[in-house]
Amino acid sequence: MYNDYSQLLIDVQKKSNITVTSVRDVKFLKEEIDTNIDNSIGFNTLRRLFGFLDKTVPSVTTLNTLSLYLGFSSFSSYKNNQANYSEWYFQQTLLRMQRQSKIGTEEINKINIGLLDEKNIVYLAYFLSFHVEKNNLEILDVIFKHVDFKHITGTQFHKFSTTISLSLSNIPEKKALPIYESLMHYDTFRNNIPLLYIDYTNLNSRYYKILKIIERNAANDSDIFFVSLMKFYKRFYSENTDYQDIEIFKSIGFPDFYSVLKGRYYGYCILKSKSVSKTLKNEILKECTTIRVSFFLEEIIPALLIKNEYEFLKLILDTYYEELFESDVWSSTTTSAIYLIGLSNSNWHAKSYSRAKRNLELVQLELVEIGYYDYLSLLYYYTKLKISFSEKAIEINRNALKNIKLHVKKTGFKLFLSLAKEFSLK
Repeated sequence: MYNDYSQLLIDVQKKSNITVTSVRDVKFLKEEIDTNIDNSIGFNTLRRLFGFLDKTVPSVTTLNTLSLYLGFSSFSSYKNNQANYSEWYFQQTLLRMQRQSKIGTEEINKINIGLLDEKNIVYLAYFLSFHVEKNNLEILDVIFKHVDFKHITGTQFHKFSTTISLSLSNIPEKKALPIYESLMHYDTFRNNIPLLYIDYTNLNSRYYKILKIIERNAANDSDIFFVSLMKFYKRFYSENTDYQDIEIFKSIGFPDFYSVLKGRYYGYCILKSKSVSKTLKNEILKECTTIRVSFFLEEIIPALLIKNEYEFLKLILDTYYEELFESDVWSSTTTSAIYLIGLSNSNWHAKSYSRAKRNLELVQLELVEIGYYDYLSLLYYYTKLKISFSEKAIEINRNALKNIKLHVKKTGFKLFLSLAKEFSLK
């Protein structure tokens, strides 16, 4: 048994996202393993395993250490459960479970083993979507209560969240909202479904009702903070005059909040102010030095665009250009679209219309996260409207305005119609 460890090495590379092709990769893999488990593994041991030194039969301790990294108690346990760990077997297991009316300890154990390969989370999402459509609340409850999601990273959770959120949006509201109400008290559901899938398209309708359910089941300050901010964004973009009545203050836990949430707060500060103060600018710039800016600036860039704060917009884009355009995360097409629209506005303000148009040409709206699609489309076509207005391009201007009206109808964000008046060619 101890000579048959080739699949173990493949699975270790899959989990770590490190394909070992050089000694440098071996070094990175050692650091990854040592960081994630208490047991350490020797650099030379890994070099032998991957053929960079003369191979020997690995010790039981070495195989157990690699198995522990994958989430198993031993190499023996890994071998016994190896089939369930593979993607195709896991899919078949879930398909068999779909026929059952109940899920017990044995099934939960199989799911937990399957999720040791985090890519399997997508298949679990489809499995849960099936039970959403069938309104099998008992099975949904068991899954979110007992399944272990600790091996799943943010990128895979985004896929999980989108798949289940869309399945919930496809059933009638009178069936969907009770599911949210029933499952919201589970951290695994609340954090990875409604708090991860931000639905701007339905912020004036179903998603707003979901936010109220989050508020009633809030487990911490960040949940309440998020809901308060989204209520503000709803009122601001919908041109409800009472948005000025909303006062949101940092809570004690603010320094530890997720970077996107912190950025959403500063977006609120920008949108609510008549002009961005020097103090607020300095605070934002200070945060940029200690945080992942590609996430932090998601809501700040659109807010600066809306408030015509072009000088500060240019400063941020020039300073953090390389960090903004990441390509290694699930949401990179969405964030790239935001920052390209920001660049286009900055170039438009500088009267560099050819550059502004090239920026927009690079935006891939069709690849944007579904919940952000209509929101970013409004920013995109508003930018196109401004460029075409400056170039006196009547047909392009009319088409941009037509698209703005289309997306306003879907979202209820009437502010964009008001903004468009200034740049509409008669």
